[in-house]
Amino acid sequence: MKGRVMIIINERVDPGVPADLLERLRAIPPATIGHVLHFGFMDNALRPTGRRKFTICGPAFTVRAMAVDSSIVHVAIDRAQPGDILVIDRNGDDKHACWGEMTSLAAHVKGLAATIVDGPLTDVIEIEEMGYLVFSRGISPITTRGMGLTGEINTVVQCGGVSVAPGDIILADDNGILALKPEQIPMLVERCEPLAQAE
Repeated sequence: MKGRVMIIINERVDPGVPADLLERLRAIPPATIGHVLHFGFMDNALRPTGRRKFTICGPAFTVRAMAVDSSIVHVAIDRAQPGDILVIDRNGDDKHACWGEMTSLAAHVKGLAATIVDGPLTDVIEIEEMGYLVFSRGISPITTRGMGLTGEINTVVQCGGVSVAPGDIILADDNGILALKPEQIPMLVERCEPLAQAE
C-alpha cells in the first residue's frame, strides 16, 4: 500500500562465541581460512576505506536499507554495541550512498569495529581522515534521505553475495571479508591456527 511504513527492528543477537576463541580467530588471516573453506567470502569488489593494515573480528549487526531511505542506518548505529560490525544490505542499489562522514563519526564514537556497505559511500576524504573502517563498492555523491518508511535491523541480509545472519562472525583484513556461522568457528580455529602459525 502506498505510503505504508514497513520498519522491522529485531533484538541484537549474541553469537555466544567465547572471547578467547574470537581472539584466536582474529590471528588467522581470511586467506589462510581460504585454504580449507570456499564459502562465506564476500565479493572482492567490497574494498576498505579509512584504514590499512588491519584485522577486524566481531559479530554482525545486520541492516537492510532500501533505495533512498536510510533512516534505519541511524537507528542501527544507536542500537549496536561496541565491537559490532554493521553489515548493510542495499538491495542492489549502487547509486545512493547511505554512509558518509556523519554516520562514520557516530559509529566511531559508539565504538563499532567497522561497517560493510553493499553499495557506495560518500565523504571518502573525511572518512579517511577519521580512520573509521568502511568497506563499500565505491563512491557516490548522491546521498540517501531520512524518510523513515522502510528498513530492517537484525534480520538475514545479503552482502557481497553472502547471506549474513545477525550474530554471524565477520573476519576481515586488507585482503577481504569472511562471514562465519558461530558454530563453524571452533573447527576452523583448530584446523587453521597451525597453518597461520606456520606461515
